[in-house]
Amino acid sequence: MAKKDTRKISEMRNLGPACEGDLNAVGIHTAEDLKRIGAEAAFVQMLEGRLKLGRSAKCCNAAYLYALYGAIHDVDWRELPESQKDKFKALAAEMRESGRFSG
Repeated sequence: MAKKDTRKISEMRNLGPACEGDLNAVGIHTAEDLKRIGAEAAFVQMLEGRLKLGRSAKCCNAAYLYALYGAIHDVDWRELPESQKDKFKALAAEMRESGRFSG
């Protein structure tokens, strides 16, 4: 059985204390949690959590997705393949256009 990744979110590549706080607020506390949930689902949960707390969801952008994905795969966010970046750009744009995460 593989050992669980118990690192704090801020100990992962690309992520710091602000991201850790946002993710912790929605029950994502460890690298294992983030890996299990995945970048896209964690991103949506984090934005929904921010709105529930009366905070801005202006961070609804592809760069945040790059960082989460890179953290999960231990890759610098700038090194993601263009096809993955394009997918995240489209997802973030779709989310903003929905009006749900625009403010």
